[in-house]
Amino acid sequence: MITSKTISGPDEQILQQCLKAIEAKMGWGQAASWTTGDFERLSDAIAHETGISLSVTTLKRVWGRVKYESAPTETTLNALAVFAGYENWRYFKCAVQDRVEVSAEISSPVTGVAGNVRKEPAWQRQTRSRWWAGAAIGAALAGVLVFFQNHSAPLPPDPADYSFSSRPVTRGIPNSVVFSYDASASPTDSVFIQQSWDARRRQLVPRNGQNHTSIYYYPGFFRAKLVVGGHVVREHDLYIPSEDWVVAVKQEPVPVYFEQKETVRDGVLHLPVAAIERQNIPMQPKPPVVRYRHVPDLQGLRNDNFIFETRLKSDYSSGSAACQNMDIIILCQEDIFAIPLSAKGCIANLSLYMAGLRVPGNETDLSAFGFGQDQWVTVRCEVRDRQVQLFVDGQKAYEATFPNKPAQVVGISYEFEGTGSVDYTRFSRLNGEVVYEEDFGDRETSGKQLPDRQ
Repeated sequence: MITSKTISGPDEQILQQCLKAIEAKMGWGQAASWTTGDFERLSDAIAHETGISLSVTTLKRVWGRVKYESAPTETTLNALAVFAGYENWRYFKCAVQDRVEVSAEISSPVTGVAGNVRKEPAWQRQTRSRWWAGAAIGAALAGVLVFFQNHSAPLPPDPADYSFSSRPVTRGIPNSVVFSYDASASPTDSVFIQQSWDARRRQLVPRNGQNHTSIYYYPGFFRAKLVVGGHVVREHDLYIPSEDWVVAVKQEPVPVYFEQKETVRDGVLHLPVAAIERQNIPMQPKPPVVRYRHVPDLQGLRNDNFIFETRLKSDYSSGSAACQNMDIIILCQEDIFAIPLSAKGCIANLSLYMAGLRVPGNETDLSAFGFGQDQWVTVRCEVRDRQVQLFVDGQKAYEATFPNKPAQVVGISYEFEGTGSVDYTRFSRLNGEVVYEEDFGDRETSGKQLPDRQ
């Protein structure tokens, strides 16, 4: 355990108990040996269970891995306590404070009254010292044991006491979804409906309510959740398809959408800078992120055996968009493949993700995912029995086995820093059967000739 420097005195000991409980829960050993990737996974886990997003930097500060003099905020302490199994930091503090104080007293025993200290022979003082040291260690161990026995996390709610369902009200995007729920059995007012895996899309609802309506601004596969006291008691699949490509500039809370007549021309999917600026969206100092997404019928295609092929290009490199970041995101049921691309000089900032396997560019050579100025890039993702092979411009760029449970592929999403173009996209089975293909040509004709499957 690395000692935190952000809290002093008894509060520091209480924080250490909380951090030890979290380390035990994660089962990764002491935090002194954790990597940045471990802290990223911890951040995701805390957000998933508590609805509070703590950055990797914040977590490293709390564990003393990054020097920082300020104390953790109340929000941070509450999130840690809830993740450790308590309602909030105050409850956790009250549960352990008495034991911390008793331990402190036992570790500094008084042998006489102040001003009239009883003198003892040296051998007696040594014996007494050893006895007190043993007693202190025994009491501390007993205190920790009693703490975990009497103050362990309460039993999670019984899912049988709750109900949860949903119904989209229309087709297309945006789309409102009406959730019906029964959380009257909840012992707390902490009842949330979470739109998807992203805990930031979690909304507080009345414990005795029956309906809640949420808006989905993008198509996709979502795992909606009913969360009670930090525990997911009910969840179900929510599938929102799209009849065609959804082109939008990302922004919160509502993206800016663009019509097909503005975005498909000469056999290419592309959003012109002029069209973005007509919506009063500035390109500098921070360029917008343009998203192209489609969730068609992929005929039960699974992510453990499939082939994906595409050709794309960045169309904006001015100012702070010099890295020309692009992301290809293959959407799966509760999972994704995220294939990043950038200008060659910016590959250190890339992060590759394949169904549970995260590959950071600052720890791995991802130079094969870099491209030159104004260059079209072809990308191929081939998966056989969860073994992933990624090819960029015909050359193998990375290979690994993804760890997560296989799932269906549901769609494709492209994200461009500034803007970019997509020439074609194609999903196939390993036997060569094409399940989806788009060349952005005349939708009523065969379109342009696509390259043969490699």
